[in-house]
Amino acid sequence: MLTHQKIEILDSTLREGEQTPGVSFSLAQKVTLAKRLDTFGLDFIELGHPAVSPDVYEAVETLNDLDLNANKMGHGRANKSDINDCVAIGVKWMGIFFGTSLLSLKHKFNVSKLEALDRIESAIKYGKDKGLKLRFTAEDASRTDMDFLIQVGQLVQKAGADRFSLADTVGCLTPTQTKKIVGRIVSELDIPVHVHCHNDFGMATANALSALEVGAQCVDVSVNGLGERCGLPPLAEVVIALSNIYKINGPWKLGMIPELTRLVESFSNLEPNSNQPIVGKNAFTHKAGLHVKAVVKEPKSYEAISPEIVNRTRHFVIDKFSGKVALKNRLLEIGLKISKFDLIKILKEIKSQPEKVNWTDKELRHLYEIVLKEG
Repeated sequence: MLTHQKIEILDSTLREGEQTPGVSFSLAQKVTLAKRLDTFGLDFIELGHPAVSPDVYEAVETLNDLDLNANKMGHGRANKSDINDCVAIGVKWMGIFFGTSLLSLKHKFNVSKLEALDRIESAIKYGKDKGLKLRFTAEDASRTDMDFLIQVGQLVQKAGADRFSLADTVGCLTPTQTKKIVGRIVSELDIPVHVHCHNDFGMATANALSALEVGAQCVDVSVNGLGERCGLPPLAEVVIALSNIYKINGPWKLGMIPELTRLVESFSNLEPNSNQPIVGKNAFTHKAGLHVKAVVKEPKSYEAISPEIVNRTRHFVIDKFSGKVALKNRLLEIGLKISKFDLIKILKEIKSQPEKVNWTDKELRHLYEIVLKEG
């Protein structure tokens, strides 16, 4: 049922998993998880996005120093600043991303296709010149014109990227559509293809397995399916399906699954079913600064359906992952106008308190008053 036997698993619990609303892992928790995940038997472990906050930067440094069998991968945007962070830390692998759909080009970056290709190519060449192994992710690949997606993939390969990843950013694909898109990309490229599926419609695991069936080499997962909104394919579902349905004899220590599940449950303290598609608490909750910035401008950027359709409301979490747009938007909602200078000061204070997983309006008002008094 699989076109090849080279199957790889990338675990994103420490990176995307921490983007789950209400979750912020301590450094000690991340070290514990990294070691246990490595013992479980994974090909890649995503360490985090250093530019997010000082504690994430420190965590990526610490995790990169661990003696792990898995490939350790940093994460960042397709720009020199984020690439320089990973180079400074000394991580060997980096995953860089850039939105390729018309929605992303227009509302996130305000660039043409030609300008996007130039930025992607420049970032990859810069990273390769710095000695990094690179995985390039076409964010929102599932809503990208196929001809342009192929053009991006071929450009990425020619520029020297080691892997090409397709992201179903809003989880809108079906298994049939996944096979069509991934199969076409695999046929056009010589470098390994990865997939990053989201679970907004409850099909992340099915889509990940479908991608492997048509030649993808690596799929992204997280323990307990953590991640933005409804999260990623759960590690347990993917590896158990591969082992039992597809008869893949992977290196995974399946008996560790209950331990990993309990560890992440205890570290994340989430309410049951928080990331359940459509009805879960987090289904229309956005956390990462880049996500919120885009959703404020155009909700479709990170939402496959409008929350109003199912009588839900959109929510933005303010925590260490927040950016200036998200914070300014929240402050304006509660009637607080602020200068750019003071906004940066407040955001810096928020990022310095990673243990706080959701700043309330009352707490934001208090912080606002303190900053204004300090001048």
